[in-house]
Amino acid sequence: MASASSSSSSSSREKYDVFLSFRGEDTRDGFTGYLYHALDLKHIVTFKDDENLESGHRISEIMEAIKESKICIIVFSKDFASSTWCLDEVVRILECKRNGSAVVPIFYGIEPSVVRKQQEGYAEAFAKHEQDGREMVQQWRDALKEVAGISGYESNKIRPEYRFIEKIVEDVLLKLSKYVSANDHFKGHLIGIEKPTKEIEGLLCIGSMNVRIIGLYGMGGIGKTTLARAIFQTFYCHFESCCFLNDVREEFERHGINHLREKLLFELFKDKTSLNMESTAIQDRCRRTKVLIVLDDLDAILQLNRLLPKGCTFGDGSRIIVTTRDAQVLKSRADELYEVKRLNDSDALTLFRLHAFGQNSDLPGYEALSKSAADYAHGNPLALEVLGCSLYSKSIKVWESALDKLKTDPDRTIQKVLKISYDGLDDEAIQGIFLDIACFFDGEVDTKNDII
Repeated sequence: MASASSSSSSSSREKYDVFLSFRGEDTRDGFTGYLYHALDLKHIVTFKDDENLESGHRISEIMEAIKESKICIIVFSKDFASSTWCLDEVVRILECKRNGSAVVPIFYGIEPSVVRKQQEGYAEAFAKHEQDGREMVQQWRDALKEVAGISGYESNKIRPEYRFIEKIVEDVLLKLSKYVSANDHFKGHLIGIEKPTKEIEGLLCIGSMNVRIIGLYGMGGIGKTTLARAIFQTFYCHFESCCFLNDVREEFERHGINHLREKLLFELFKDKTSLNMESTAIQDRCRRTKVLIVLDDLDAILQLNRLLPKGCTFGDGSRIIVTTRDAQVLKSRADELYEVKRLNDSDALTLFRLHAFGQNSDLPGYEALSKSAADYAHGNPLALEVLGCSLYSKSIKVWESALDKLKTDPDRTIQKVLKISYDGLDDEAIQGIFLDIACFFDGEVDTKNDII
């Protein structure tokens, strides 16, 4: 599996989980502030707009943030309609909704009918807007009517307020998990993700109360991190706290184990005052918390044992996913091991096309060249991406020249992709086998030195 990042697709990826629209004077220091904090604790990436931050460049930033959010939450309060800034945002949010974004209205201290019909304080606000000759008045009225007709949340129906916020966050997590499964695998061009995701879901046994460690292993560039992140995004809503630690091997070498431990604990509990893994208070907190942890790119069992000592336990139902190139690293700790395999020919060609053409089809005249180029990568997603990007928008003549060159003088970038795995193998015999099966060349037998 792999994620396409060509120019044709990267611009459509959402940057934020939630865009939070509200009138600052009404709820900034109260409800909206608490809601934002609750979303942050659940690792929900939220853009919190504040009309007091308004400026020339700020307007374009807001527009981009709305477009780049999966869910737009609008907090309607008593004086919301008095702000033309807020009303403009509602119009923009609805425009994005028609492009697929979800809109969630929250009626805080106000009835939906007041917003829909512009009554009470909303009527007074619109009377002033009309008196001021605002051109957008009718658009604002129509937008409020439409949004107030969407099923949302009413603060007077769920009390106390902390429970109201909990309910909103729970539902946002549910919407995001459905959004990931229904959209991200395709919008982000995650190729070949469905089968391994289902297989790993079976290994995770989400309903089981046991604490399980799942190891994902495979050669460099094969898609372990991509798969781990897809699993993380799909299932994190089932856990009380979660953490995705990237590049554990590199972080361990650069900054040491204490830095990694502190980073892990902060991501899990968002508390800078308690970052000592050996403290009784932290150990008790870990035992009470159902967590999802991903440790990406380990190359030694020492890293896992020092980061999560065997005496360190987490709450019932916790899951720890570890990625590595070498399965031997995890055999003493993992409950299950899963090999991340190469893409099949069909998926490999699809991924290559997305990077080489920006679409899942060949340009006229490139059909044979496309298949030949994809074959060189032997199903390695990173190699497919690198090769595809290097040929993007190039002429047939350039393609033919590049493919001829691959047979005799391999592209150094492609070599580097395979060399990642080669350098990670300690046994010389295994290195020899790797070179035999992983080199890019058809019909060539004397090419190992070129790769090395």
